[in-house]
Amino acid sequence: MRKWFATCTVAALWTCAVAAQAPTAMKPGPEQENLAHFAGSWKIEATMEPSPMGPGGKITGTEKCAMFEGWHLVCDTTGNGPMGPMKGHAVMSYDRSAKQYRYFSVSTMPDAEIATGTYSGDTWTWAGTMDMGGQTIHSRFTLVEKSPTVHSVKWEMSMDGTSWKQMMSGSSTKAGS
Repeated sequence: MRKWFATCTVAALWTCAVAAQAPTAMKPGPEQENLAHFAGSWKIEATMEPSPMGPGGKITGTEKCAMFEGWHLVCDTTGNGPMGPMKGHAVMSYDRSAKQYRYFSVSTMPDAEIATGTYSGDTWTWAGTMDMGGQTIHSRFTLVEKSPTVHSVKWEMSMDGTSWKQMMSGSSTKAGS
């Protein structure tokens, strides 16, 4: 009986020691709260400029975004543009190690998009690169929060990362606003 009691006592002490050293569960912080501003349904209206990426014209659509487990924003987009109907799926997150936002999307276009982002004041800036025929193209997407329910958007491209050409501009309005 003493042996059993001693074994249980040692096991209980070990369990308490391990539990005392276990890290507390991480909780979403201000970076995730910034992403949560996009949760909800949004109406998109924009104009695309003609370019090697395709013809110019009107873009309309809707985007539905929700926070995933409090950490990541997941968005589904449907719409119509100069090249016809389109759909997309995007994930935005905050990389704590790099101290920057990350964006990844797939759509009815052949290539996935990957970008890094910053948020300052009321402005989000997303930057990435893509390969077009063996040439690196720089891409920059800027979103300005005009209010909690209205955003202006602008997409620019550059061959050298210095000189930028506007490819698209428009707005997104939260549904019900």
